[in-house]
Amino acid sequence: MIGRKLGQYKVLEELGRGGMGVVYRALDTSLGREIALKVLRPVPGTDREAEGRLRREARAAASLSHPAISVVYEIDEADGATFIAMELVQGRPLAALLEEAPLEPVRALDLALEVAEGLVEAHARGIVHRDLKPRNVMFTESGHAKIIDFGLAKLVHPRPPVDSGSDTPAWGDTDPGRIVGSAAYMSPEQVRGAEVDGRSDLFAFGALLYEMLRGEPAFRRETGVETLHAVLKEPAPRLGGTGLGAAAPVLQRILDLCLAKSPEDRYASAPALLADLREARRRLDAGAAPAEPLGAPVASATSPPPPPAASTGPLRVAIVDDEEPARTVLREYLGREKEVEVVAECRNGFEAVKAVNELAPDLLFLDIQMPKLNGFEVLELLGRDVPAVFVTAFDEHAIRAFEVHAVDYLLKPIAPERIAIALERARERIRKQDPMPVAELAEAGRVGGGPLERVLVRQGPRVHVIAAEKLDWVQAQDDYVSLNSGGKAHLKQQTLTDLERKLDPARFVRIHRSYLLNLDRLARIDTEGGEPKAVVLNDGTRLPLSRSGYQRIKKRL
Repeated sequence: MIGRKLGQYKVLEELGRGGMGVVYRALDTSLGREIALKVLRPVPGTDREAEGRLRREARAAASLSHPAISVVYEIDEADGATFIAMELVQGRPLAALLEEAPLEPVRALDLALEVAEGLVEAHARGIVHRDLKPRNVMFTESGHAKIIDFGLAKLVHPRPPVDSGSDTPAWGDTDPGRIVGSAAYMSPEQVRGAEVDGRSDLFAFGALLYEMLRGEPAFRRETGVETLHAVLKEPAPRLGGTGLGAAAPVLQRILDLCLAKSPEDRYASAPALLADLREARRRLDAGAAPAEPLGAPVASATSPPPPPAASTGPLRVAIVDDEEPARTVLREYLGREKEVEVVAECRNGFEAVKAVNELAPDLLFLDIQMPKLNGFEVLELLGRDVPAVFVTAFDEHAIRAFEVHAVDYLLKPIAPERIAIALERARERIRKQDPMPVAELAEAGRVGGGPLERVLVRQGPRVHVIAAEKLDWVQAQDDYVSLNSGGKAHLKQQTLTDLERKLDPARFVRIHRSYLLNLDRLARIDTEGGEPKAVVLNDGTRLPLSRSGYQRIKKRL
């Protein structure tokens, strides 16, 4: 493979081998940059399965854009080989660092915070890593953590039972008797083959955090069976004398919650974990007295979760408005308030999406009426919990904003005294960690409650806006839809049923359980033995047609 070209990529050297392929350092000859190229390892009889998993990896990872997550550029096929072009992360695996010695507490917590922030982003998009471990976290040359290899990332489905006769867990996907992940970092429910969600990653994070602080794995034993038994039965280990000072009680509580055997007894979400990690880091710096003794009672499903750590810095705000005078007024008014820092000013929705993903502000002041992307659409594309104060010149938009529980709204022209009220409401919402109802906000943004006029797709840092009338046909692919327009396909995390409900029923019809058709593209219906079998589009594309789909077309036409 060394020296060969796959598409525009020239393979330079092998970097490593994993359960589903080989990773090479390669040169992107078009852009003149080095990348990591994961090439599917040809295994007789499993090529189709492995290729499907590889494509799911790229599809999941490509929707993520965060400094702590490696970037996926594209997935393609050349000379019979399927590959993923990814960011080449310069640095060392965390596993190599841990083999040398336990990390210094400050360094360990700084890296843990970055990993947790990456999990917050992934989980906000419904993506579970499912194989978080020291080998899948890189320590970059600039001294930061970056999560790699979403080869097991999947919008989760119930798992098959574990083959109890297996001594060492095997890599796999949905075959009975196979489990996915690395034994010492797998959650108990993952070992049992039960349903998995983001809390499984939090268990793996707990095991990772313990190893970073103590220099030894939390559950690894001599054999695979003994390791799995430890994961299933042994309690969370104690940190002991680790020189953590006032941070020790908080960190032990974090481990107890992350490594709880039942998902219900863990943190409910990654943001709650992140809040406690920040408190531990603050105590490490401040040397504050412990809030409770080591070994204090651990929260459970029946006891209230610990309150989030209070913010120790200013409220970080981004202003989004297409009108420069409006941005100037907001900047001036916010500058008069204490403990507020304006970290970004955005002229349109595209800039807002980029700024939020790069800067992670605490609060948005978000104009509703903007060209190209309105405020509701910005929140839909973000797909994450970012509190927003809507800014609008129209009472009707303010009413809709409040109906779907935005933090607050400001009517233009903005009264300065309303800024302080909006900030106080925002701080209260952040303190309570009340989620933003993103789906309801996006629904509220539909003009007059009518059908969708355009479909928004975010792929990494890029945003695609597809006019509904330009949409040719849609195919369901697991928990995604493939949107086909003008010969190009775009993947969006959405169910076909949900998209069908929002599109114009006079134009779009469900022709098959997995296909939705724009009737304007219909050229003819093919039959076989007098039965309808397929539709043929104006461009020659042939799609399957069910009996019920045929009846729906007859009704529309």
